[in-house]
Amino acid sequence: MKLAVDDLVVYASHGVGRVTGMREQMVMLEFERGLFVTLPAARAAECVRPVSTAVELVAIGRVLGGAEVVSQENWQRRLKTTRGKVAGGEASSLAEVVRDASRREERTNAGKEPSGLSQTERQLYVDARRLLADEIGATLGVDSPSADAWIGDQLVQHPNYKPPLAKSGRATNSAAPIEVTPSGRRARRRRH
Repeated sequence: MKLAVDDLVVYASHGVGRVTGMREQMVMLEFERGLFVTLPAARAAECVRPVSTAVELVAIGRVLGGAEVVSQENWQRRLKTTRGKVAGGEASSLAEVVRDASRREERTNAGKEPSGLSQTERQLYVDARRLLADEIGATLGVDSPSADAWIGDQLVQHPNYKPPLAKSGRATNSAAPIEVTPSGRRARRRRH
């Protein structure tokens, strides 16, 4: 991949950034949230990729609208796999995390599954959705909220999608991003 100043690129779990400079085998990246990263050119060639193309967005939409892949792994292995997908920053992997977490929340809200996402799984979902929305926004030239709305639209394309009912009996929009708020309580740790 050839890099030039002002190119939009994706750098793993940091998301979409802009190449701000290149000097003496070093590549400088700036990210929207005020983060600056300087990488050796060889490392940048390994870890930096271009943002998804419009053709790739079609495939991402199919992943989001597809059926959940139910893992037979135990909770810890599933969490490790999910962390790896978010840390890797590949758009299709992020879409899988978003899709699977959304489908699980749909089942929980519909009363078909006794428990929802753990706090860690929920945070990974939020991170994956934010990273994916940033990349989709960069590809489509729209802001992140509009890109997030696009993600929500793709999630409801699933043929078996049924919006969960709220207590009032009206459908709710479970495809909306899950807000993570601090509970103010500390989790208990198990002692082994």
